[in-house]
Amino acid sequence: MIKLLLLAIVLTGNGGVQAQTPSRAELKKPLPEAVEKVLADFVQLCAPEKKKQLTAHMEEVVRTIDTTVKLTPEEKLALQAEAKKAVETTMKAWQPLALMMMRTYLSRTSDSAAIRHIAMWKPDVAGPNEPVEDWTPPDEDEAWLAALKATLGEARYATWHEADAKAKQQVDKEISSHLERWVRESRGPMNEDLRARIELMTKKLTLSEAQIKALNKAAEDLLDRLCNAEKNRATRMLRTLPPEARENIMGRSYFYIRFDRPRGAAWDKTWDEVASKELPAELLAQWHKADQEERAKAETEVTDMIKPSEQQAEQQMEMTMSAEIDSMVAALSLTKERQQALEKLSKEAIQDALKVARKGWLQQAKNYSATERKRIRGNVYFGINDEQHAIKQPTWTEGIKKLLSEAERTRMATDNKQRDQRTSLAISRACLAEMDRILVLTQEQRAKLEPVVMEAMQPITEQRRQQYWSYNATQLFQTAGKVKEEKVRSILDGVQLKHWRELTSVNNNSSRNNLPDVNGNFPEVPDMEAAISQHMYKMFVAERSKTLAAMMPQVEEATRLLSLPEPAIARLTTAAKGAVEASLEQWRKYTESLVHQSVQTATPKNLLQALAGTTRANYGRSESGPQDSELWKMALKTTLTEAQQKKLQQVTDERQSYRLKAMAAMSASELDRRRKLSSDQCAKIEAAIQKVLTTYLPDIERYMSGQWFLQYYYALVPLAGVAEKELQEILTPEQWKLSKERDLPDAMQYWEGVKNYHDQRIKRGARANGNQIMFNGGIGDE
Repeated sequence: MIKLLLLAIVLTGNGGVQAQTPSRAELKKPLPEAVEKVLADFVQLCAPEKKKQLTAHMEEVVRTIDTTVKLTPEEKLALQAEAKKAVETTMKAWQPLALMMMRTYLSRTSDSAAIRHIAMWKPDVAGPNEPVEDWTPPDEDEAWLAALKATLGEARYATWHEADAKAKQQVDKEISSHLERWVRESRGPMNEDLRARIELMTKKLTLSEAQIKALNKAAEDLLDRLCNAEKNRATRMLRTLPPEARENIMGRSYFYIRFDRPRGAAWDKTWDEVASKELPAELLAQWHKADQEERAKAETEVTDMIKPSEQQAEQQMEMTMSAEIDSMVAALSLTKERQQALEKLSKEAIQDALKVARKGWLQQAKNYSATERKRIRGNVYFGINDEQHAIKQPTWTEGIKKLLSEAERTRMATDNKQRDQRTSLAISRACLAEMDRILVLTQEQRAKLEPVVMEAMQPITEQRRQQYWSYNATQLFQTAGKVKEEKVRSILDGVQLKHWRELTSVNNNSSRNNLPDVNGNFPEVPDMEAAISQHMYKMFVAERSKTLAAMMPQVEEATRLLSLPEPAIARLTTAAKGAVEASLEQWRKYTESLVHQSVQTATPKNLLQALAGTTRANYGRSESGPQDSELWKMALKTTLTEAQQKKLQQVTDERQSYRLKAMAAMSASELDRRRKLSSDQCAKIEAAIQKVLTTYLPDIERYMSGQWFLQYYYALVPLAGVAEKELQEILTPEQWKLSKERDLPDAMQYWEGVKNYHDQRIKRGARANGNQIMFNGGIGDE
């Protein structure tokens, strides 16, 4: 589906409300040239996928016509030819409209962010599934309908048209039902604002009851017009999609296309036009005067509204610029005087950046109505355009040329390039380490895949330069999926290639894609116990399927690596299934207990909703998987020779070593981002962290999550396990000072918990993968 397109419109990382977006008309305007080129190239890649979809759709249309009015072979051939023409014609119109629609998902504050988002989209998903505005699909094309009428004749065309109209009425009915919540929730804020305006007018003007009633009626009519217009727009967009693509979108709990409503001056003008029809000119003039007075009062409120954004942006830029200056001082051995000159220049650049950003923020803040400002006060963040950042300001870019020599600037550019390469390699290894759980690669395969995956990861590497970065396994897998398949086909065998396709598919993931909507409509159940039992059985089947899917690569690896005969494969397959069943026993008991606790107060009317909530929970699993069970180990021992067992163990050890190295590289890369390390320092830090992970990884994963190394706030946790003396020997005095002040405090806070878990595990005498409850595990988003 189109989930990836939504990456451009997620909420900001600080958890606040996203700043107001421009109107739809503004969002459709061309983006900067660099972004437009990348987007146009992407739409070109989408076109064959869209054409394939439309061709299949028109083939189905011809079949439906044949079923409805019975075509002769000649008529069928003629219509098939006309259908191809209709596809060609409508495809020409689709491309520019698709490009315009995709613009609306992209950042207008950062060219690099927009390009990064495009790089994560997939043509085979966005092409067929992205709804566009003002486009006529091939089955509604005038030339196609004329050819159809000429082929069928008046009588049969009338029969077909009646059946087609009836089918489309049913589609419109389904679309209307799907859009109800979208319209209702979009209408609410507009209604709230209009009521507040009428209340203020009543307070400031001498209005009669009839005038107040007329204004309320006019407000309702205005909302009806706006909502109906948007609903019709959305309906037309959905109607143009073939059934399967439309059902994919309507299968979600909420329509994701942005509801476009007038804001700011446009909203004021719209209401003025409405009010002018209900009030005499003198009252309207009084209102305008009172409204201007209210706006003057609101200026302070608007200024206050952007202050948190100013403070946050200033702090973030100060940290970024400080790290940049620290790296220059360390790499170039700059004197105190030169450092102070850079710091002075940095402050000037930051203030220039804020001055530019402030103008845009004030305008965005004014676009919020008074009621919206009250509701979201203190909870909105206006982001700063990457191109307006202090480091991009002419004050800095030109000033740095006066403070550093050309040779010094070249040295810094080289260091930054090497840092980017280290970051890219770290992300690529992290991706492969996660994929390796299912692909079960050999050392040689990983070495061959690294440069291939590294190239695909370039678009998301820039995210690591940001202060608040975060990835998940699915994001990495889908980015790796940008690799042309022929590049991996020569590296992987058939089974691994199948898994590669599954992992990199947009729809692969995770159970989270199939989670029920707890806000949906649920029927009343006649038998609560039966409903609970059925629900838990479904949960068990899903968990067993997921666990078995993670276990079977163990059998596949042994088969591939050891060239096992069929009887041995059959024995290991049976043992794998048995190990999975045994490993689920604890999960089953724990889940049954928690599910029953969760529905203790449920009634027949809300039971299914309560059960849907339990499906979304991440219940405890044993730290050990079925591959660690005695049943599986015994199967390996009795099925394989000693030499085969050693060979299999060697590959397993290599995989674990690679995984530790990948995690350590992500941690070292984060310290490198903050403290601008040299290549030699990075290698030493990575080795030190890998040593810590060898001892503490089970405890880190249990305390935090299996993908702790993919989030900025966890990535440095194992650094706290490295001895201070060792860190001081690797880092410069200034780097150590800053690291101790800014990096280690948070890491140490988490490390206390990790250390406690480790000490408990050692006291129990358990192995690193002992039998304790954990609340994470498996591949998927943490």
